[in-house]
Amino acid sequence: MFKVKRTVSWFLSGTLAAATVFTAPLSGADATSPVTVAQAQSVVAVPMHVTKGVQKLVKLLPELSSRYVVYGGDVDGPGVSGVAVTFAQSAAEAESSMDDAIFDGQTGELLRLHLTPKAAAKPAYPTEKQAKTRALAFVAGLQGTGNTYQAREVYKNKDLLTVRLVRVLNNVVLDDDYDCLVSFDASGRIVWFSTFDGRLYEKVSPSSLPSPQRVISADQAVKKWQESRPLELVYLLPIHNHSDQVEAKLAYVLKNGIITQQHTGSALDAFSGKRLLPTNTRSTTMPSKTINVTGTGEKWVAQTEPQARDLLRMLFRVETEKLPLSIYEASYDDGPVLRYFIWGNFGEGVPDADKISRMSTFPEGSSNGEQHHLLVTDAKTGELLEFSTKVNNPQWSNVKTDKKRDRTEAEKLLKRLTPSGSNQIQITEDGNERYTSIVADPLVNGIPVYGINQSVENGMYTIRIDSWTGAWEQVSINKPASVKYPARSQALKEQVAMTRLLQTFPLELAYIHQPDYKKGTITWKLGYDLSFRQTRSHCFCGGEFKVDDTFYVDAVTGKVIVNE
Repeated sequence: MFKVKRTVSWFLSGTLAAATVFTAPLSGADATSPVTVAQAQSVVAVPMHVTKGVQKLVKLLPELSSRYVVYGGDVDGPGVSGVAVTFAQSAAEAESSMDDAIFDGQTGELLRLHLTPKAAAKPAYPTEKQAKTRALAFVAGLQGTGNTYQAREVYKNKDLLTVRLVRVLNNVVLDDDYDCLVSFDASGRIVWFSTFDGRLYEKVSPSSLPSPQRVISADQAVKKWQESRPLELVYLLPIHNHSDQVEAKLAYVLKNGIITQQHTGSALDAFSGKRLLPTNTRSTTMPSKTINVTGTGEKWVAQTEPQARDLLRMLFRVETEKLPLSIYEASYDDGPVLRYFIWGNFGEGVPDADKISRMSTFPEGSSNGEQHHLLVTDAKTGELLEFSTKVNNPQWSNVKTDKKRDRTEAEKLLKRLTPSGSNQIQITEDGNERYTSIVADPLVNGIPVYGINQSVENGMYTIRIDSWTGAWEQVSINKPASVKYPARSQALKEQVAMTRLLQTFPLELAYIHQPDYKKGTITWKLGYDLSFRQTRSHCFCGGEFKVDDTFYVDAVTGKVIVNE
């Protein structure tokens, strides 16, 4: 269901009007009648191109011919942006209807359809052959002629039977950005349609594609793929409450991502057998190094005001006795209760909950250099989770940036934060002239440890230092208090993991489009890639993850886990 505002115009989709054209009911009659308009708070004309898109859809799905059409305006979401239309049984149900569609805002072409499935006492799903035939006919009706699709697979997903259609040129499939999905409910109705990024309607000239005549063989491709060693053995930590013990999972993950580009990170050029590199990288990967840190094993805990002040003084050399203190507790997304110790002047009437987001805001009349400090702990255990400092109007310094000092101080801090004894830490340094950012992740048994959904900007330990003054800007800890790690000896051999992955997603010859967003052009490559194809649109607005766990090989059982 697409959440859109619907205080707009309502039109009966089975009627035809001069101002806003809708198709007549699909009984074969050509008669038309004046449009039925329900009274709305504001009347918004339905754009003509969207009207034509609705017409086309109603011809393909006659059940919509008696519905009221509610124009909902612009929507923007992962994989689809356009205008929303709702199909209501009556004007009175316009606000509550769950049947909707998204059309291209410029062309009126259907991008996504969602109709409420109907339950059936005796399920009447189409057969696999019927489902493929009807799905192909539906997509052909949407796009007209020119683009050739084939039914790739039929699978059951909850109560829906879904057909995946793939685009084919020169007897070679295009990458999954060009796929379509059509789903049927238990009564045999088409209730879902999606096309990734609207590429169903994109015209691709065969002359722009490389010829598949001189590619390496499938056997050669498998050998080259294995020689490239595309898998990395890692410990994956689940999303956790900080106070809980978690069990790490040994996993072979695919290097360089899976769904963040037009091919997986293991794709090969079909002519040379070399790794196929993306033309657009979302960020520049900074080189990392591994250091040995002898941890002191100190426990940094603060549950009371005196403990919080002592922690800041002893660990970060910050004195807070002269600053007012607020203490606030909250939990988010069913996570642990967090306790916020907030020092500084924020002005009268500012609620404690708002101070967290206003750390950089100082009241009028504040002196230059005045500071706000924030300490975040687990309310249950008192465990240190985060510390940050904000300074009012920091003064430009004539002192040169001292990155060497920053690295030394960061390593000293890591010694006091890590467990007692020798700790291998993988360090990535980022930042600019003003700030030094140190992202640190532990290695256990020589294996890197990453959290699921852990962003590249954050480590198990993240340290940000003011390079002018050497002061701590922010320190955060995202490592569970207690982790159980399986022994490295339990992991399957890398060759076995590669075989299991190839058995699940065999290499496939495919045309892969590589867009150049700056130039607005597309270059086509012919590659061998794992035959995994996405089933939904993904949003990459929140930054990149260190590990793409869309699928991976469980290194202990050898099972391929798919998380999409």
